[in-house]
Amino acid sequence: MCLVMGKGRVKAVEKRVLDQKLRGSINVPLGPVYHPTEDEFKDPLEYIYKIKPEAEVFGICKIVPPSSWKPPFGLDLESVKFPTKTQEIHRLQFRPASCNSKTFQLEYNSFLEEHLGKKLKKRVVFEGEELDLCKLFNAVKRFGGYGKVVKGKKWGEVYQFMKSGEKISKCAKHVLCQLYKEHLHDFENYHSRMNSDASKSCKRKTNERSRRCSESRSSKRRKRSGDEKNPKVEHEEVVDQSCEQCKSGKHGEVMLLCDSCNKGWHIYCLSPPLKHIPLGNWYCLECLNTDEETFGFVPGKCLPLEDFKRVADRAKRKWFGSGSVSRTQIEKKFWEIVEGSGGEVEVMYGNDLDTSVYGSGFPRIGDQRPESVEANVWDEYCSSPWNLNNMPKLKGSMLQAIRHNINGVTVPWLYLGMLFSSFCWHFEDHCFYSVNYLHWGEAKCWYGVPGSAASAFEKVMRKTLPDLFDAQPDLLFQLVTMLSPTVLQENKVPVYTVLQEPGNFVITFPKSFHAGFNFGLNCAEAVNFATADWLPHGGSGAELYRLYRKPSVISHEELLCVVAKENCCNNEGSIHLKKELLRIYSKEKNWREQLWKSGILRSSPMFVPECPDSVGIEEDPTCIICQQFLHLSAIVCNCRPSVFACLEHWKHLCECEPTKLRLVYRYTLAELDRMVQEVEKFGGCKTLETKNSQRPSSGTKGSSALNKKEGMQVSQARPADKWLLRASKVLDHAFSSVEYATLLKEAEQFLWAGSEMDRVRDVTKSLIKAKIWAEAVSDCFGKVEGEANNDSMKVHLEFIDELVRVNPVPCFHSGYLKLKDYAEEATKLSEKIDSALLSSPTITQLELLHSEVSSSPISFTKHEILSKKISSAKMLAERGRLCLEDTKPPGIEMDALFKLKSEMLELQVQLPETEGILDLVKKSELARDKCNKVLSGSLFLKDVEEVLHEFDSFSVNIPELNILRQCRVDTLSWISRYNDVMADVREGKDQRELIRDLSSLLKDGSSLGVQVSEIVEGLPLVEVELKKASCRDKARTVYTARRSLKFIEQLLAEAVVLHIDEEKLFIEISGILSRARCWEERASSILASETQMYDLKDLVRMSVNIDAVLPSLKGIEKTISSTETWLQKSEPFLSATSSVASSPCSVLELPVLKDLVSQSKSLSVQLQEPRVLETLLLNCERWQCDNHQLLQETKDLLDTAKIDDGMHSNILPKIMDLITRVDSARESGLALGLNFDELPKLRAASLKLGWCSKTITLTSSLPSSELLKDVGKPSLQHIQQHLEEGLTLDILPEEYYLGKRLMELKDTGLEWAKRARKVVTDSGALALEDVFELISEGENLPVHPEQELQALRARSMLHCICLKPYNSRSMVSCNQCGEWYHTYCLKLHWRPEAFVCSACCPVAESSPQIDPARSMEPETQSRNQRQTRKVATGAVVDDLRWKTRKRIKRTAKGSPQVHILPWFFT
Repeated sequence: MCLVMGKGRVKAVEKRVLDQKLRGSINVPLGPVYHPTEDEFKDPLEYIYKIKPEAEVFGICKIVPPSSWKPPFGLDLESVKFPTKTQEIHRLQFRPASCNSKTFQLEYNSFLEEHLGKKLKKRVVFEGEELDLCKLFNAVKRFGGYGKVVKGKKWGEVYQFMKSGEKISKCAKHVLCQLYKEHLHDFENYHSRMNSDASKSCKRKTNERSRRCSESRSSKRRKRSGDEKNPKVEHEEVVDQSCEQCKSGKHGEVMLLCDSCNKGWHIYCLSPPLKHIPLGNWYCLECLNTDEETFGFVPGKCLPLEDFKRVADRAKRKWFGSGSVSRTQIEKKFWEIVEGSGGEVEVMYGNDLDTSVYGSGFPRIGDQRPESVEANVWDEYCSSPWNLNNMPKLKGSMLQAIRHNINGVTVPWLYLGMLFSSFCWHFEDHCFYSVNYLHWGEAKCWYGVPGSAASAFEKVMRKTLPDLFDAQPDLLFQLVTMLSPTVLQENKVPVYTVLQEPGNFVITFPKSFHAGFNFGLNCAEAVNFATADWLPHGGSGAELYRLYRKPSVISHEELLCVVAKENCCNNEGSIHLKKELLRIYSKEKNWREQLWKSGILRSSPMFVPECPDSVGIEEDPTCIICQQFLHLSAIVCNCRPSVFACLEHWKHLCECEPTKLRLVYRYTLAELDRMVQEVEKFGGCKTLETKNSQRPSSGTKGSSALNKKEGMQVSQARPADKWLLRASKVLDHAFSSVEYATLLKEAEQFLWAGSEMDRVRDVTKSLIKAKIWAEAVSDCFGKVEGEANNDSMKVHLEFIDELVRVNPVPCFHSGYLKLKDYAEEATKLSEKIDSALLSSPTITQLELLHSEVSSSPISFTKHEILSKKISSAKMLAERGRLCLEDTKPPGIEMDALFKLKSEMLELQVQLPETEGILDLVKKSELARDKCNKVLSGSLFLKDVEEVLHEFDSFSVNIPELNILRQCRVDTLSWISRYNDVMADVREGKDQRELIRDLSSLLKDGSSLGVQVSEIVEGLPLVEVELKKASCRDKARTVYTARRSLKFIEQLLAEAVVLHIDEEKLFIEISGILSRARCWEERASSILASETQMYDLKDLVRMSVNIDAVLPSLKGIEKTISSTETWLQKSEPFLSATSSVASSPCSVLELPVLKDLVSQSKSLSVQLQEPRVLETLLLNCERWQCDNHQLLQETKDLLDTAKIDDGMHSNILPKIMDLITRVDSARESGLALGLNFDELPKLRAASLKLGWCSKTITLTSSLPSSELLKDVGKPSLQHIQQHLEEGLTLDILPEEYYLGKRLMELKDTGLEWAKRARKVVTDSGALALEDVFELISEGENLPVHPEQELQALRARSMLHCICLKPYNSRSMVSCNQCGEWYHTYCLKLHWRPEAFVCSACCPVAESSPQIDPARSMEPETQSRNQRQTRKVATGAVVDDLRWKTRKRIKRTAKGSPQVHILPWFFT
């Protein structure tokens, strides 16, 4: 959405007028500005630490980088669409609190009934509308209550606050005051008393509330059951009311039920929590605030930068115009809008844009570098410490310990703002530092309140906006509210301002409230960082989150522990870290001790985080009450195992006994204490505070007895000593699982404590170790004694060896020695297995050993190896047997045989089939060697057949033997095919099939490597026959498709070589070649000289009967085509020359004619048409030359006409003569039939000369003109029409002397006509003498205003008994004399259809003659006084026929027609 102004603001802006009725000047002190040097600028955190003592008291400061620091903008905003939010600037402060009218009405009616004993029977109306009492009540609360509003006379402001700027009268203000006093004043006093009673901690009786809750729940049950006849069923049904926050139905005595929606909340689950149940009715925030009324920044459209820029520019122009405006004016206008007196303004703000999604303005490694930025510059700023992507994780920043990226904290956010887009009052998450960099655009105005004044700031906010805080107690967490710095200054709250220009950094310090707005379109980027001095502020921020039940961003306790373990602080930082660690240590110690006293004795360690050396954000559980991370410890109960509570809220977890609860902890108090000591050691020195502080540590037992605070340790020491004594006795006796489990369970109450319980923890570890060992021995012994047959139930020998090798044993166990004997026997059997595996036993020996191992109660690792070896031996024996039995070819593959032999030898097991396999392998190798010997030399068919005969029945499939078999088969097959093909050749088979067969035969014979006489002698013969067949096949293609002469000549030459030229086919082809050569010779002779078209066409016809491609044929066809094309294009021009005095159908172009004449010169055919076109072109060029002179003469004459006055001049005959010549030349040009550029010019020249001629004619009627004496005066309409015609011809009359005179005539005539029209419509106001004088003046004009004179003459005729002219009043005509009368002069109240005047009917003079059938009720009308008119006579008005008095008797005439009335009456 764009900027929306108030109704009255846009007009002021359109006039470029700024509203000067501003509130007093925004006089805010300036915050500090720093200009670091190049050296100071190298380390951001060090420089900020340096300026902190001075700048922190302002809460905000600006840093201007050195001039050399200019980072390139790394984001291509043109290609990015970003989401926007809509901000209603006029509602940031001046807005009513969101309220639910139904809830207010419920509360108000309850007040009326309970305290006043009445009901609101009718609605309250104000200014014609129903008055919203809820909004009125909140508005008065905003201005301080009824008393302050009355005293300050602020009822107008109250109404404006309710109705968004509307104003009311003084009387309405009084009415509004009375209505509030009558209806809401008592309600306000009631609320004040309730709040004061609550502040005095007046507690309501809980049993009443419980009874009310019970009644409410039972009433609900009654409504749900719908069975009122069976009260027993209703009583037995149980419906629990659970808390909307923690989802628990426990602790009903402190659960608040909303009096509107009946939902429940524990008072300790509210934000912020309540200390006791409030008095009166109570409503939840959902019922107090409606979704329609709740204020916030609404998500808007996703826009590209170009669209956003267009909206921003348009908004600024609407508000301040296109002129320059100072920043002071913008600032004043902004706060005027915020405070409610500047109209309604809505802007868009692209805020909180995640740079990991939309990109960062700073260079980043991995981002695409713009082409305009050099690589070294890009890399330099990628690693710059001032790059906001790097600053949170710099050395010295506490945030470097965070493992995950957190948007807006460790990952920068991008901000695209426009005029008035704002960021409201807030401080950073966890009170972090923040740094904001303005990349480009308009400036940004900042306001800051130092952290030391944060409490005062909150008090002023609550005091100034009480209704908003009542509706939203966590309003400052919403970031949607502004408050003028002037209000803060009036309440003694220090506030400072900073103006951020592009390229500047703005730093906000911990817990510093800050806000601001933008002066226009800009782009900024911001991120958080935290140095060691932030740690105390981070702790207070965490407590604030705990108070308001807001989930925190990170775990503050986890961050402290990670930083302490990593030792990443310097000496100064270690001081802050140690103080914060001591704080959480003391808090943790106190709470754990209280829990121990309360009876929570069970405890267990927490799970170890995934990365203990860094801070995670989703690993630790959160408290169900305060929503905070539980890193150090938590309370859990078996009744809700997935729900945790912090130590502070353990009582609210459930209603179980404390003994059923369990403390889970990540560090013992001793480990936390050692953490503090490590930080102190790393810091190098102890501060005075550290030396004097009494850390609640238990490092020395002697000092603990002397300190009263160590009483807890003393109370724990006694049961711990007793436990240690019992543990030592149990360790000395035989193992008992029950006693061990009891001791370990009792030890849980001591394990979380400090170093004084180190002995307990050591003994606990020993107990756990002994318990694990003893249980393992018992388990192994039980399985061995039980002789488990299932291998999965047997105990592994390695595990038993590990148990028996423990020395010394943790405790005494009766089965230990027996288990040791079993282990020795199993070891001997394992050695026997190893010996068998190393030798070459038989399968029987392996099976006997396997049987012995299987019967043992102990599992051996090599048992599986033994089983696999037996299985492999049996499988190889079977494969060998099948191989030896298979004697039919092809039998086993040779590779498979060699693999079987290799596996038998590798297995190292004695098999009976091994010898047979080795003999078969030997024979196979012999056969392969013989085959290779035959294949290595010249291959003869006899040798091949000998080898094949020797190994014909061999059972092994040898590849070389298969090759020899295939060679023999291929050779015999080729010989058979050769005999068949040669038979086909002798029989004269189809040539194409012969070519295919001969080609295949030739190819296969060449590839055969066997030496046979048939192949050696037959291959040359096959090759010759293949060439002959190919030649005959090509000869046949001459008849199927025309071939070139060169192809035919080569074909005949090839036939001669092959001795087949005497065949009939080749004799016919020779005849075709002879005819083609004869045709070519004739064509060459014809083309050598110019010829006629019929010769060329005769050659084309002759070529049809010749079956060959003729080289000259294409040239002849091209010549014929080009000549015919030229003739076709020339046809329009030839037709134009043949037609006499007839205009052509289409206009011909002269450039086309020239092109055709030029093309005709390249034609090689004898034609008559080119000479005709040349003659036409010559005539056209001659006409153009003649008319150039004529146009120049016209131009000179028009220039002369501009200065000619038309007096005593012969210019008119010249013009007329020139017009005749121009028209004649134009007609001759049209007769040529071509489109000449001169034709439009000649027509324009003729029209301009005609206009000049008419101008001279019109001006010749003037008295001073002596040119023409008999020409009448021109009419005004003719002059106007003539001037308009000149404009259409691009003639400016003022350039001509006579044109100027004509314009003067027009102006004179128009001025007189305007006066005449005014007199005609004056209803007789002007005297007749003046009318006649005006008529005389019009007749003497040099122009003739015909219509106006006719209207004036009609105006001078008097009618009726009042002797007045026609006017707009109703008139009636006498049916006999035709005279017109006014109906009001005749006392007629309507216009009759038939009327006779008194002059025509004197008998009825007393009353007019009216048709009685058409009479109607008359209406009273006014009557004009008759005025006497003087009659003017003279020669000027001789033609006027009028009379002052009507005769009594006159000749009857018809009623006048409508058309004779003046034009203005019609």
